[in-house]
Amino acid sequence: MSEDLAGLWPLFGLRVRTPRLELAVPDTPDLLNLAQASGDIQPAGEARYQKAYLYEPSPDRERHLLQRHWRALAHWRPESWDLHLAIRVGGVAIGVQNMWASNFGTVRVVETGSWITRSRQGREYGTEARAAVLEFAFAHLGALEAHTSYVDGNVASETVSRRLGYIYNGRRAYERDGVRTVEHCMLLEAATWETYRAPGISVGGITPACLELFGAA
Repeated sequence: MSEDLAGLWPLFGLRVRTPRLELAVPDTPDLLNLAQASGDIQPAGEARYQKAYLYEPSPDRERHLLQRHWRALAHWRPESWDLHLAIRVGGVAIGVQNMWASNFGTVRVVETGSWITRSRQGREYGTEARAAVLEFAFAHLGALEAHTSYVDGNVASETVSRRLGYIYNGRRAYERDGVRTVEHCMLLEAATWETYRAPGISVGGITPACLELFGAA
């Protein structure tokens, strides 16, 4: 069944593998695992992720997680896409690594974000998942730049970015829940990524039809 779907919608055949992880478009078991995993991602008092839905009460949080995934697939166009990948450890989804772009075929710029359930944090899965999606972006899609950001105080996210070669690229302030929030931007260029490129990452399912969906054919 999954092979038949991949023939019609090539994203379902995409697999990015590292020594410990597999990244893939979530299937139904993944979505159920992610809905549960999203309920515990941070201790109280820590800087929040930018994705506000992760802090909604159940079942709104789980429903919005599902809606975001389905909406990304339904609205997908080569000119504007948002790739949601389940981060699997031992076949179980423990978080999400996503990557999005607009007019990628022309500007060759991607942005990334991610979260991992708290019980699996502290094992460098986040670094490995980001390195995996960067391998896909730079080595297979032909990206020239990768951007990411973190909220002031999110030391873990900043650490992952710097470990992979990102440099500081400015900041912006905005209001969230009645509080001034500062978001810091990070930039990784293709030449720098080559220096920090992680070994042992493989990407499968990169067919011509798949590349067309990303505007990278």
